[in-house]
Amino acid sequence: MTYLLVAFLAVLVTPLLTASWRLHVVGLGLQGLILTALVAHRGWAVSPAGVLLLLDLLLLRTWFVPRHLFAVMSRLARAGGPQRRDVIPANLLSWAMAGALVLVAFRFAALVEPAGGPAAMAVAVAAAGVLLGLLVLATQTSTFAQVVGLLRVEYAIALFELGAGHQAALPVQLGLTAALLLSVLVLGAFLGKLGAAGPAQPAARERAA
Repeated sequence: MTYLLVAFLAVLVTPLLTASWRLHVVGLGLQGLILTALVAHRGWAVSPAGVLLLLDLLLLRTWFVPRHLFAVMSRLARAGGPQRRDVIPANLLSWAMAGALVLVAFRFAALVEPAGGPAAMAVAVAAAGVLLGLLVLATQTSTFAQVVGLLRVEYAIALFELGAGHQAALPVQLGLTAALLLSVLVLGAFLGKLGAAGPAQPAARERAA
């Protein structure tokens, strides 16, 4: 389990060092795949709720979410949008802040799970995912960065829930899956409508006029 959590952390951090929107989208898919592997590692419950959880992780998070965002971003790129998409400012200060947040997450896990082990690692990686997602939301105003930051937080919360080892009841799991699907569709619609950079700035509108 530990190596899967390390892989999840690597997928969280690596895209932040690049400006490729494709890598950010692929990173979301990889997070979903690792979440699926974590469930398989701990033992998958053969039940209606367990089947729905598997569909949520494998089909929705691993396949549909990145595919949907990739289609929207590809359409925007063909329309002449820039290929570079930084989700945090591309400078040493931002990268140092990201590293500091990862350290804070591990310190927090040590306080919550002083015994250490896989449980502490799961808390640390989930906390790092939430903090890095909030960093993206706080430092960038583009539509694409906001969508990626929000989904990063949601995936980190899912990791925390899975790390607790409790299987949600079928109505709860159905609500969680439906909420994520609806959120992704709405976010994709906003992304396609506003463009990856968001609403045009006043100066840009004046130049266009």
